[in-house]
Amino acid sequence: MNINKKRIIVLFSINVFIIVHILLWYKYGFQKVGTFSLNGIVNLFGFGLLNSAAVFFIIIVLLTVFFGRVFCGWGCHFAFFQELALKVLNKCGIYPSIIHSRANIIQYVFLLKTITAIFEFWYIYGLPQFHINIGDTQVMTSDLPRSPVIIALFILFDAFLFIYLMGSRAFCRYVCPWAPMLAIFENISFWRIRKISECTGCMSCTRSCTMGIAVHQEIARHGAVVNANCIRCLSCKNACQNGTLSYKWGVNVLSMTRKFRWLIPEVSNYNLYTELVIIFCGIIAAFYTQKYFGSFQTFLGAAWGLCFAVIIFKILERKSVKISEPVLRKRKLLALSLIMLSTLAWCRGTLVPPETRLLMRGNRFIDIMEYDKAILTYTNALNEYPSNKQIRSALALAYKNNGNYEKAIIEYKALIAEDPENAVLRNNLGTVYYRKGDYDVAIEEYKRAILFDKSLTAAYGNIGLILLEKGNVEEAVYYLKNVFTTEEEMYQYLLTYYGSKQGQI
Repeated sequence: MNINKKRIIVLFSINVFIIVHILLWYKYGFQKVGTFSLNGIVNLFGFGLLNSAAVFFIIIVLLTVFFGRVFCGWGCHFAFFQELALKVLNKCGIYPSIIHSRANIIQYVFLLKTITAIFEFWYIYGLPQFHINIGDTQVMTSDLPRSPVIIALFILFDAFLFIYLMGSRAFCRYVCPWAPMLAIFENISFWRIRKISECTGCMSCTRSCTMGIAVHQEIARHGAVVNANCIRCLSCKNACQNGTLSYKWGVNVLSMTRKFRWLIPEVSNYNLYTELVIIFCGIIAAFYTQKYFGSFQTFLGAAWGLCFAVIIFKILERKSVKISEPVLRKRKLLALSLIMLSTLAWCRGTLVPPETRLLMRGNRFIDIMEYDKAILTYTNALNEYPSNKQIRSALALAYKNNGNYEKAIIEYKALIAEDPENAVLRNNLGTVYYRKGDYDVAIEEYKRAILFDKSLTAAYGNIGLILLEKGNVEEAVYYLKNVFTTEEEMYQYLLTYYGSKQGQI
């Protein structure tokens, strides 16, 4: 079987595995093992959390050190959609040329954002304390696309349109944030495509390379493919009819004097001015998609921006619209300045605000039930940001969980004074009174909550529970009917409640 067909089958199988994993997690509740993603670097170094994603990250790094970027060629789930897109385009008689451009420095911008996030977690939560929880997804799934429309757009733009405009594996070459990180380890990998016999110069290897590497030149200069973009897809080995190439072990490219290979191409299809404009469009589009749709959609936005810029330049080329070289030279510095400023603005604009950092730090203490530390964090935060209602609400919750009911009541009343018709705050205040033992006052607060929000089932349930504890079953049933979808469910709850309380109905 052709090596490319084998690779597509492997990549398709990986996507099937991912779908099965998602179904097991969300539909059937099997949540023993979390996500598999290179974002595990954030969990590992940002939180000190060794979960499934962190383990996956470690495995991929070790795999790259020994075997090169074999994961990119054979293990990345999005590689399947790129391979599929290229096959579909070829079937339609479209053979996109691989476009080389230094616009792939956008990958390094994304990697910079990841590293920035790690340091930001250190600032919020302190230095990480190592712990193991394989099933914990942490920051992994909060903004993953769940809308079929977003998923379809992601595949359409980041696979089909992107490849049509810029050639095979365009996502890998321009957008993927993990490519520059894995390229670091790729530079010291032992297993490579190597020359094992004389080359006839047919260039079949270069024409078959899915990443656009000049394989024949690499072999002639180094006796092996040392380009950091090599993903070990083995297409070049499969295309060579003379048996010149083999994927094998060796140490001849580990010389300390050899140039460290980055992903940025040495030769580009565009002039510098065009590249700067393309980069600018990619970064700006990535920034706004992250701002309005979440971090994961950043890649989708970058692809939109790059595609938009390339389409504009193609239109200008067809219309023979040219800009004189003197004007280009004068504007290069301005364009470069815009790129740098937009990148810095993105990094600055997506940083978590200081008050939110303090809020997140306090929330973290609540998660691990260190309520005294949470209260101290929220109190210090309120001293700096006294008008922040989220912090005050969190402080009230911390007081409640810590058993400081009087202080919790003070905080909730201060919030209600500014927003008297807030049903959730009324319900929370009622819960504090309930825990304190002031049942009648608690019921009054719950009823006020219902007055402002008749759909707040929690308040109905809380009233029903108090009435049950007071022995007023008939009135309790009146409120509990608003909690359960059927009377059968409600009566089953009553049976369970009295069974646990008295052992009889």
